[in-house]
Amino acid sequence: MKTKTFKIIFTLIITLFLSCSDNENLVEPIIEDTLPPITEIGANTFGCLINGKVFIPKDKTGYTPPGGGTPKGLKISSGDTNIVDYYAITARDYISHSLYIYIPTDRPEKRKYEFKLSPGVASTLEAPNFPHIFLIINNKKYISFDNSGSIEFNKVDFISEVCAGIFNTKLRNIDNQNDIVQITNGRFDLICTKPIGD
Repeated sequence: MKTKTFKIIFTLIITLFLSCSDNENLVEPIIEDTLPPITEIGANTFGCLINGKVFIPKDKTGYTPPGGGTPKGLKISSGDTNIVDYYAITARDYISHSLYIYIPTDRPEKRKYEFKLSPGVASTLEAPNFPHIFLIINNKKYISFDNSGSIEFNKVDFISEVCAGIFNTKLRNIDNQNDIVQITNGRFDLICTKPIGD
């Protein structure tokens, strides 16, 4: 009996020892340290600096119930209904950051939009008639305030399906007005189609 127990323990120890080696199959997380270039070709890119650190949206990894599928890190939505017209960009990394930009028209124009005081919710919950932006970092919500920044659409072409531009802003913690986040060097080059209903 002791010999059998010894053999089992010895086999487990050897198995454990042999499995403790470098695994070349492990996937290392990709950490971006540079922003995508500013382009106007429909490259479907988005990025900015948040307090000087690069933020680029990432698709979620792994299984997402129900039904699976991979939630996208970059999503464009627009509404053309009797209730609300809007254009929104949602960018998230599914780790700690989620950024939402709202324009009160289903077709943004080639111009600069000044951000106003954000309600801090997506357009499906509240549809103000002014542009706003909010950011969630580790469950802390930061919102735009009057004249805190802007987004400029440098190219809007629904025939070529390109919406591209730049943005910069300051955001204030919704619970602590002294906690300010600076977003700089924001850029986007998106594939944009006509809103549903056109």
